[in-house]
Amino acid sequence: MADQATITNDTNELDLFSQIRTAHRLLAAYYQRLLPTIDEIANSLELDFYGWHPSEHGGPCRFSSNIMDRWQWDLLPANCTRYVFFNAEKKNEIRVGKYMIEFHVISDSGILTENWKSPNIQPDALDLSVSVERAQSVLRVHLYAPYKNRDAYWYDGLFDQCEDPVHTVQPEANKVADNVHSFISGFEMPLAELIADDAVVRIVERIKQFRDNLLEHVSKEDNP
Repeated sequence: MADQATITNDTNELDLFSQIRTAHRLLAAYYQRLLPTIDEIANSLELDFYGWHPSEHGGPCRFSSNIMDRWQWDLLPANCTRYVFFNAEKKNEIRVGKYMIEFHVISDSGILTENWKSPNIQPDALDLSVSVERAQSVLRVHLYAPYKNRDAYWYDGLFDQCEDPVHTVQPEANKVADNVHSFISGFEMPLAELIADDAVVRIVERIKQFRDNLLEHVSKEDNP
């Protein structure tokens, strides 16, 4: 007769991998709903895709790079990710009247770098400082509008030079001077609202309110 402990261990292993298979399929279904919704919002605003990247760690490396030397978190690139769009004609021409939007998808606030126990050390997935129950899933929408024409890349010369905007309920433009010459603003919402049936219409309308407020401040700055 098989040892009871062996049977229990075998059963636990089967349950574990069943959960892993379920988790991967649920994640794929989640991304299949999430990304088309973001794309539809961007299309409704007549924005072009600019770029994307994971916000808290790296992404999967190339075939020739040794994945064993990388963080295992890099195999989960979409857990907290920035998706950037803009409406300018060229990436290297920052022009007044144009703007850039970032959708920062935070599926699990517990893995944000601000919640890591030790900076620059890969966090243990089973020992994060914020539990699954206490963590949040949110969408942060950030808007950037220049008030001075410049020949520079939108990402390197504007977006990457700005701190994340303060998140407000009502549109509130904050001026970024120095070499950036831009107004920024942003808001935060539960990620669950992004996958609601009427999400696109509601979020587009809210973005327009924040965008129009930014462009109004740009117009006043450009024509004092």
